[in-house]
Amino acid sequence: MDDLTPEQNPLGDTELPRYADFLRRRKWVFLGSTAAIVIFFAIVIGIGLGPVGPSDSAGSQTVTITIPPGESFSKIVGLLSNAHLLRAKPIFEVAAFASGAAFHIQSGVYRLSPAMSVPALLRVLSGGAPTVAVTIPEGSNLYEIDKILADAGVTQRGDLIGFTADGNIEGKLFPDTYQFYEGSDIADVVQRFLDNFNEKAEPLLVADPKSADQDLILASILEKEAPPDATDQRLIAGIIQKRLAKGMRLQVDATVCYAEQITTPAVIADCSALTRVDFTPDSPYSSDYNTYLHAGLPPGPIGNPGILAITAALHPASSSYLYYISDPATGKVIYAETLPEQEANIKKYLSD
Repeated sequence: MDDLTPEQNPLGDTELPRYADFLRRRKWVFLGSTAAIVIFFAIVIGIGLGPVGPSDSAGSQTVTITIPPGESFSKIVGLLSNAHLLRAKPIFEVAAFASGAAFHIQSGVYRLSPAMSVPALLRVLSGGAPTVAVTIPEGSNLYEIDKILADAGVTQRGDLIGFTADGNIEGKLFPDTYQFYEGSDIADVVQRFLDNFNEKAEPLLVADPKSADQDLILASILEKEAPPDATDQRLIAGIIQKRLAKGMRLQVDATVCYAEQITTPAVIADCSALTRVDFTPDSPYSSDYNTYLHAGLPPGPIGNPGILAITAALHPASSSYLYYISDPATGKVIYAETLPEQEANIKKYLSD
């Protein structure tokens, strides 16, 4: 160090060597601390850029985890650790907080691999789980919905059918367009359907709670038997109510198709393939849903109706008609007041 003049050296000659020594020690402490920090973050980055899971799991299959809404970061780390997706929790936690990703992890269903690096894992979790849009058409039954969900990758084939085995929720799987996570839990999917039903359909049905179940069954029939037209649906609702009052069998083709469906749940029923015997006492589909063989409404809905059909069931139209058929060429509903008129219409429109 250069010599200082007395004016420049307020410490005096005796204190100057000590002060210089202090500066040298502080410099080495600073350099040593900086090196330690650099080495620490080099280790973090080195490990972080590698697989997050155990070293022997790089070739493992993906793991599905569900992060519930509002889950804390510590619990999310626990979920990842329990699924063997983290090689070292402290490394993951430091990287998550250093990058800010710890504050942006989103709920959802994720398919993750132990071979993913920490940065890649954090990008996925903070970017949100992928969703898929699923449209459930009006009138779809639970067997058809089960296939729709499976084809979209939301659930596995048979999940919905198995879930409803102990409690039939046919009729309440409200038709609409939904955003589902891939690989969702079937209970969560069903709850989404029920919540939508309770919001949009239940308020209509509770207007007459004593007949709500029958109204829902009738609406499910209208969805299959009538075009999406308020006039036709209300007219057919009136015809069905009139036949019920007279003690006549409804003889609704769609109920026979549903009877076939519940007999062979693994295969989607082809209503166009029904034969004459299916409508007779010799039918292999002779369950209570077959309204050619059993009087009254079927014991439950045969599909999941939309608002238009539910409204028509609640407000049937009066008419002089007692019969109807659908023209397969045009989809137009042909009405008849008497059995001879009905037979003539069948011969005209349905004969081969």
